[in-house]
Amino acid sequence: MAGNTHRENCANAQNPGCVCTGCGGSLHGWQGWTGLAFDPQRARDEKRRKLERKVERTRRGDLSFNARNRQAYIDLARLDIADSMSAPGLQRASRGAPLPKIDVADAGEIRYDAERVTFLGQEIMEKTWKEISVEIDGLAQSEHRSRDIKKQLADHAWCGLLVALIRWIEKLDEAAKFLSEQGKNFVKIHLATPLTGLSKTLADAVIDIVVDKVWTALSRLIQAHFPVVGDDTLRVLRILALFACPSIEQHPDVYKYAARPLMGDAQKLISEDVRETTIALFTSWWTRRAPEAA
Repeated sequence: MAGNTHRENCANAQNPGCVCTGCGGSLHGWQGWTGLAFDPQRARDEKRRKLERKVERTRRGDLSFNARNRQAYIDLARLDIADSMSAPGLQRASRGAPLPKIDVADAGEIRYDAERVTFLGQEIMEKTWKEISVEIDGLAQSEHRSRDIKKQLADHAWCGLLVALIRWIEKLDEAAKFLSEQGKNFVKIHLATPLTGLSKTLADAVIDIVVDKVWTALSRLIQAHFPVVGDDTLRVLRILALFACPSIEQHPDVYKYAARPLMGDAQKLISEDVRETTIALFTSWWTRRAPEAA
């Protein structure tokens, strides 16, 4: 029903925000940032120079505390993570080429975070979206409403879902409860995606579709013996949430539960200078807008 309008600048997150009806936000950002881990070092160096040129300073040379710099530094943090995930032997066909496909049968052979991010992104976001999109088309009963729902999902639904999964894993006292109905309901409640202009019944049905498809995907991962609960997966879910979020400064939970923990990760994924500057910029912002995230 609704046409596919997914564009390369959505996958590569060229600008804050996402209204892509072609992917509903499921492909936003994470493919581009993860792809840099598979590219040669010169690609990341080139990206770093481009981001550093965006940083604004006052006439006295002090860093300006503004939206442009918050965006530049959160992107530098993402780039640092991509840099830290690079490893000998990791590559894709060419710069900008699709990420390597990782089959579920090969899940047990994954060694690097770049592969984990790729695999989880493909399994719980990319693949599920195809089914989700079809079911939304049937539920909406009109192309206009279907496109509107998908556009609204693109506005923080996927990073919100990832944060809800992160919070559920952090809350677990035993791995066996991960895919319980209690876990599914926790994610649905904490996803809390505002779908405006829809009846509560329709909005709830959309959220049910999204979470049910993701739950099925997670079940497949467990059957393939992929460790869905553990420090490695928790770290990768945080990376996915940070990479996929259309605008960190509009989503305090992504900063609180994904970005901030990554900045303190024992693996030192983010350089000290980028970490300290990013924290300073966002602490100033959150103090005014969402003190709970500061």
